[in-house]
Amino acid sequence: MMIVRKPDPTWLKLSADADFQKFMRGYLQQVTAIDQRGNPKHSYYTCGQDHDQLNPNWKPFRLLTQYCRKQGLDDYEAREMIEDRIGRRLVCEGELVGIPA
Repeated sequence: MMIVRKPDPTWLKLSADADFQKFMRGYLQQVTAIDQRGNPKHSYYTCGQDHDQLNPNWKPFRLLTQYCRKQGLDDYEAREMIEDRIGRRLVCEGELVGIPA
């Protein structure tokens, strides 16, 4: 008997680039860095916490877990898709800080 696995719903929903980008915009906060004159320099995403294990508010992937629950997605699958896109493993969503928006 052959077992056929159903495609993961999270992968199906986020596999299209436009859907993945929309997911990322909703997941992390986009911040625009401003120069000394008040002009925008560049934009990046942030989790809103210092990426430091000594920070008592630091909980790796807290935002991803919460956001995926609201979206009805699997946070482990979403994290794997993010890691595939950026080409490296993550310890915390704070490591995404500095990735261009």
